[in-house]
Amino acid sequence: MTGRITLPAILINAALILFALTTIFPMIWVIYNSLKSTAAFSESIFALPSDPTFRAYVQIFEVGTVWTAMWNSLFYAVASTTLIVLLSYCIAYVLARFEFPGRAAVFSFFILGLLLPIPALLVPVFMQYRTIGILDTQFTLLIPYTAFGLSLAVFLMEGYIRKIPVELDEAAHVDGASLFTVMFVIVFPICRPIVATVALLSFLHSWNEFAFATTLIRDESYKPIPLWLRTFGGQYATDYPALMAGMVLASVPIIVLFIFFREKIVEGFAGGAVKA
Repeated sequence: MTGRITLPAILINAALILFALTTIFPMIWVIYNSLKSTAAFSESIFALPSDPTFRAYVQIFEVGTVWTAMWNSLFYAVASTTLIVLLSYCIAYVLARFEFPGRAAVFSFFILGLLLPIPALLVPVFMQYRTIGILDTQFTLLIPYTAFGLSLAVFLMEGYIRKIPVELDEAAHVDGASLFTVMFVIVFPICRPIVATVALLSFLHSWNEFAFATTLIRDESYKPIPLWLRTFGGQYATDYPALMAGMVLASVPIIVLFIFFREKIVEGFAGGAVKA
């Protein structure tokens, strides 16, 4: 039996298609404007390129700092994501499996991190870093990236682990398994969907983060991709095609990761976002 096409269904689908177009169009706009010359871009920012050119992409790789920026972003993203996944899993396991005085307060402490506005913390963090003397190092950004990524990660992980039957842990303990074995050999593989979700969200945040990077990093050798994109902006003029080509280049790793892990991400959200 086939469903009838009704007016409400048509309106809902039309609204969803319109929303999808408004989401997709900015990326398409960036891509085709990156294929323009500076003069063509100045003539019209919405017109399709009449004479496509890869000059902007060639210019990107002529700027030698692009490889350094790519490496820095990759290092910050991979290192902070690894720390967030390991720390949030351990914290979430303890919160989900053990009852102890102050458990609710500890969980609330991490949830509170979701409510803190990052701009309000930039000055205090900068003052602390300057006092300690850890500005402009390879590891400067790992602390804030990891610290501010834990709140959402713990929330998602704790909800997912709580849905796993505790009898699984008890049976393993009866068989002589240690706490480490239960956590990382038995329970952790079951958490792969939520781990993939947390990993991608953490990687995405670290890769695109700008506020802490521009506040704590001044040395060109440690600047990530978001700061490197400012290379194409001058005091009086900005090379927009080159800037957009850089944005396309910076988007590629995230798009590739999402394509490969999209099913795990959806599964992780469905299992971890709703508390049992």
